[in-house]
Amino acid sequence: MMKKVLLFGLALLAITQMWAAPQKPLTVWMKKGFVDAQNTMFEQRVKEFAASKNIPVNVELIAYEDFFPKWTAAIASGNLPDISFFGYQEVGQFYSQGVLEDISSLVAEVQKKNGQIFSNCLKVVSFNGKTYAMPLWGEGTALYYRKDLLAQAGFKNPPDTWEEFRTMAAKLTNPSKNQFGAGIGYGEGNSDAEWLSRAIIWAFGGSIFDKNGALVINSSKTKEAVKFIADMFTVDKSTPPSAIGWNDAGNNTAYLSGQAAMVFNTGSIVNAIKKDNPDLLDKTGIVVLPKGSAGRFTAGISNNLAIFKDAPNKELAKQCLAYIMESSWYQKWIDVSAPLALPVYESLSQTDPVWKDQYNKAFIDSMATFAFLGYAGPYTPWAGRLYNLRLINNLFENVIVKNQSIDAAIADFEVQANKAK
Repeated sequence: MMKKVLLFGLALLAITQMWAAPQKPLTVWMKKGFVDAQNTMFEQRVKEFAASKNIPVNVELIAYEDFFPKWTAAIASGNLPDISFFGYQEVGQFYSQGVLEDISSLVAEVQKKNGQIFSNCLKVVSFNGKTYAMPLWGEGTALYYRKDLLAQAGFKNPPDTWEEFRTMAAKLTNPSKNQFGAGIGYGEGNSDAEWLSRAIIWAFGGSIFDKNGALVINSSKTKEAVKFIADMFTVDKSTPPSAIGWNDAGNNTAYLSGQAAMVFNTGSIVNAIKKDNPDLLDKTGIVVLPKGSAGRFTAGISNNLAIFKDAPNKELAKQCLAYIMESSWYQKWIDVSAPLALPVYESLSQTDPVWKDQYNKAFIDSMATFAFLGYAGPYTPWAGRLYNLRLINNLFENVIVKNQSIDAAIADFEVQANKAK
């Protein structure tokens, strides 16, 4: 009798296992970073979490420019990852489509355990009092300058104002030596230019939007900033001739090759210098962006992880996010790529000794000057769409290359911006 019962039980178990739905892998899409060690650490961390839960896992490291087609296809097919990287501008875009999970309570729990996250990073991924993404790291932009070239030109200190920057850039320019003072470029798809142009416009007291989110680019302060930038190309000629066609690698290459004496970028350049060119490192200084009449501004970059509302493993995804945000591991992960990745925990920005380093300090200091798309108002999906369309780049191309008047270029911007509303 016992043998029959045992055989029946085994048969029932086999049938149950045969018909039970297999565990879908926890799928995580992460932006592939410039620092391989940081990519490896992230992948290992997610796999550690999956092993602790005895679940299958799939981690994909994806180039930023490849995300949009993957997001679009995933949403259309319903074959969604559980966790995905998003820039804050994409968080707003996908929030407006109603496809992201509200993770307000998870963010609160993470902060209670690990410390306060910078409020400006949370603000841009929060809508109607709810938070839809976990800030993971920031990226600051700083001014790189050649200490030796500035000294040879008679300058004791780097520029503190945008007017000083323009003056120095002109004096540092010597086309016969293929040397230019200002490594600023514009080109189709160039995100560096979109960020930097906004920082300069804001510093001059201009903006694309007002506090209520209305379009106000057609103002005297914005026109002043546009003229200031354009004149460096057309009047001073302190930018390399090829700069109007640069992609995001253009200013990096110009500085590393010695073509540009001053450029603006994230920590990617200093990491490349440390790795490949220690002689150039000794000649390099890094400071926060110059200030204008309205103050000092940096167009902040905030990178996040979010959970799709229809993800197959939502609860596991939330647990995985909490595991990634555990402060002791998180600090090591941030430090590996410093100063490219900036911590979102306020306490780490103050206590982690890596940010005292002379080549890192300007980037962490830049976080206090962060403003985001939509300034002087809140971030909106509309502001994100204008950034993704690179309408500021188009404006400067019209002025610098096509010799369009500033008034006409701004009018064209307004037409295109309203179409994208």
